Amino acid sequence: MPPRVHTVKTAAMKERTRKSVLLHIGANKTGSSAIQAFLRLNAEALARHGLHVAPADLMPGSTISGQHLPFFEHLREDMPFGRKIVAERIPLLLRQIPAGETLVISAENLSNLNGTHELFTDVARERLLHVLLYIRRQDELLLSSWQQWGAKTTGDFWAWLTGAAGFRGDWRATLERWEALVPRQRITVRIYDRGALHGDIICDFLEHLGLQEHRSAFQMPQDVANPSYSEAVLDFVKGNPLLFHDMHDDSVYEMIGALTGARFHRKPREAIVTHEERLALLNKYRASNNWVKNRYFPDREGPLFPEPRPQDYDVLTPEALTAQKWELAASLIHGLSERILKGSIEGGLHRRRGEPSSS
Repeated sequence: MPPRVHTVKTAAMKERTRKSVLLHIGANKTGSSAIQAFLRLNAEALARHGLHVAPADLMPGSTISGQHLPFFEHLREDMPFGRKIVAERIPLLLRQIPAGETLVISAENLSNLNGTHELFTDVARERLLHVLLYIRRQDELLLSSWQQWGAKTTGDFWAWLTGAAGFRGDWRATLERWEALVPRQRITVRIYDRGALHGDIICDFLEHLGLQEHRSAFQMPQDVANPSYSEAVLDFVKGNPLLFHDMHDDSVYEMIGALTGARFHRKPREAIVTHEERLALLNKYRASNNWVKNRYFPDREGPLFPEPRPQDYDVLTPEALTAQKWELAASLIHGLSERILKGSIEGGLHRRRGEPSSS
């Protein structure tokens, strides 16, 4: 066998037997919570297919939650220390998995433009890293982000949007940062489009893993992960410091869900921006999206994302929003009164069961 052929075959064999790390880096508001719930539910089943979900703090034997965002957010506060921890713990986890298999990590903050990706600078030099990024059309991303974070810190939607537009969701900027650490051929970009996915991000994730034929072997999360709420809910609670401790506090939304169920979950067509405003937002990302399309989707016809159409959305009028808020207030009062009444009845039953008989 010629020396060059032998060298190529040896390199290919080493590549197949190397242990690797799959980093699912989000992005935010692209179904990450659903993927992480799937990873948590199926850690053992995935291991049988050579995919090992990392513990939440990257320590062997620790709890597997399926998500690593809080841990990396904590490490980001001291980047030199955080890089050291990541560089020490990932090899410990890799030692526990067989040759040729993969360690899976999921944290959507790794796609943020705040330097969190630098936690993997040292690991990328020594380990085989593969990066998976889901991207979303920016108008949908921004409106969803407003609910998830913006409305908890300010009541001024347009002030928040002006500051976020053109920065949040700049996929070129995100990818260029990761390409500085990981070779381009080890980065996969997939488009998060609710219509095309039919709401099933997990099916798409399994396709990326090459496990779509084994879907029946896995448990699927039953509850809606991180649901979005209607504009009436947002307008009702936005910018109130008495309701939110910080931008990550979801207790108010959880309370509304507990009292009203899914009644005030956001409808896909509901919108508070006009078609013209939506196009103006997307225009800020046109150059960035063209770069991503040319680099990651060279054979794709048309633009990176489907263009929005006026008929795709129902823009809420001020009158409709006010009516929804009154309906929300009535539903909350009804839900709360039912709970109080139920508690009173149950409390009365317990007291009667504890009373001695009068006979």
